[in-house]
Amino acid sequence: MRLSGLFALVALAEMFTFFWVGSRIGFGWALAIALVTAIVGSVLVKRSGLSVIRRVRAKFDGGEIPGRELADAAAILVAGAFLISPGFITDTLGFLLLVPPVREFAYRRVMRRFSGRVSVFTAGTRGRREPEIIDVDADELN
Repeated sequence: MRLSGLFALVALAEMFTFFWVGSRIGFGWALAIALVTAIVGSVLVKRSGLSVIRRVRAKFDGGEIPGRELADAAAILVAGAFLISPGFITDTLGFLLLVPPVREFAYRRVMRRFSGRVSVFTAGTRGRREPEIIDVDADELN
């Protein structure tokens, strides 16, 4: 119930903001700004997302767990959702999440809020035997 109330509140705030901006600069200009921010935002999200994917792959290739990089990817995903939705408030939040220092600030806040509440377990191969691979030809099955 809380989440649906939040969505309704955001939708009302976005409509109010759009009509307020439209009354100041004209509804055509307000609509044009909303469309341009969606297009520019999608390009920036794609670019940022590809950069994070490269960093995740580099961490995996180095044998490390890309925790921070996955947090950046989640923030960029949320930024993309904000930028796709029409409205000036969500566009502002989306553009802010694309700025690395803002993502760092959000990451630290979330980590501080949830530290001690979440346990992280990693899987490793220490002490484990590698699985035995058995190669079977199709002719041997008949």
